[in-house]
Amino acid sequence: MNQDISQKIFQQAIDLWIKPEMDKRKSLKRLPKDFKLRSAQILFSLDRGWNKVRLNEEVKAVAKCKINCAKNKGDAIYEKDIDEIESINLTEKDPNCAHITLLLFKNNWVISFDFAYNKKRIKEHIDVAKEFFESAKDNLEKKRLRPFFENSFACAELSAKAVLLQLPDKEILQGKDHSTRINKFKNWASLGNVKQEHSEILERLNQLRSSARYLCSTEFKKEKPKEIISKLSEMINFAESRIK
Repeated sequence: MNQDISQKIFQQAIDLWIKPEMDKRKSLKRLPKDFKLRSAQILFSLDRGWNKVRLNEEVKAVAKCKINCAKNKGDAIYEKDIDEIESINLTEKDPNCAHITLLLFKNNWVISFDFAYNKKRIKEHIDVAKEFFESAKDNLEKKRLRPFFENSFACAELSAKAVLLQLPDKEILQGKDHSTRINKFKNWASLGNVKQEHSEILERLNQLRSSARYLCSTEFKKEKPKEIISKLSEMINFAESRIK
């Protein structure tokens, strides 16, 4: 991690959240005046709508470490046993939160942050997108083009939503309108965050729904289904790569 970025995030975490929380607790006599900070964590949650600050023993995290002695599963590990902290992640109790976590390790602060929201929800959306993808492939193999296009649209929309769910946007989380999601994904693509063709295939599949599902025309027959399958696979893989 770039040291300048790390230092800026550390200082912002202290100034914007941690020190105000400590001051508030001290004023309420919930912290002693000589309180020593050893660890802190800021959780960003769309579900709650407000940020939560944890101090010292309240911090909940899983750290990947390099240790300098043999340990069996379940053994306690102490600071002296650790050479390096490689990564810090949230536990399963906070599956959809973004976070900043600070740990004082051997007199130096270790900082970890992940500003992607809704990781559990993203995985759920990707899993369902894969189901629609398999259905689309099966429909194409059996030359059922109308359900192929319906399943392809569902796959594309779920993959796009999985990408957008990383953002702190309640409208993405709670909205049920196709056009809103399509427009947000289009805007995200215009900023270079996803391939433009992924946005285009989502928009095109939405346009073809009236033709394929509602028998409004035979426009869907002019498309190239194998190319659509290829793009859908790309969209799923891209969404999945965002949470690894």
